Amino acid sequence: MAHPSWARIRPRWLTRALILRSVPVGIVILAGVVATTWTHALLDDHRDLVVHTYQVIDATKDVLIALDDAETGERGYLISGDRRFLDPYEKALGRLQPTRGQLRALISDNPDQIARTDRLDQLIDTKLGEIAESVVLYDRDGFPAARAQAVAMMERATMDEIRRVVGEITETEKSLLARRDALVDRDENRVRIVALCIALASLVVRTAVEVHLARRERRMRRAAELT
Repeated sequence: MAHPSWARIRPRWLTRALILRSVPVGIVILAGVVATTWTHALLDDHRDLVVHTYQVIDATKDVLIALDDAETGERGYLISGDRRFLDPYEKALGRLQPTRGQLRALISDNPDQIARTDRLDQLIDTKLGEIAESVVLYDRDGFPAARAQAVAMMERATMDEIRRVVGEITETEKSLLARRDALVDRDENRVRIVALCIALASLVVRTAVEVHLARRERRMRRAAELT
């Protein structure tokens, strides 16, 4: 059985009309794929930044919660003398190290936030040292010595300074969040505009091709009638 040759296939299938119908529309579709891929990549990047911002805010909250738990455990122990009340303090110590590491990793691309986190780490170390010293004083010298230490801690207001620095970190992230949300909204609108432009361009190109082919066919029919 003889296989059809390209010379026989080309006139039948690779016609001028087929080329005109497929090539311009193919170019429009290809351009649309490129534009859509680009706009979706931007959208994904900006959405990732929004998620990143929420992660930073959550990490600062986790730091404050852990420190509050540590203080609660210390105070419960100093008041009761029962070491079971140190359980929140000990668990908070276990949570703080990974939480601090996570926060530092999240803000590693922002020099201003790095400086604030350096200050926060210093304050956290100071605060944990104060709490540990109170527990040691209670065990060694009793409640009066521990109470005097607690009063001195309140006067130094280390926890208030920690909250202030955490507030600066959080407010900075919130301002970044507002800008990043705006970028996401812009990108979502861009995706819709690109899709609409692709659809309109495809419609216009196909209509133009069909009009051109129809006019060409009429001219050919008239020429055939005249001969």
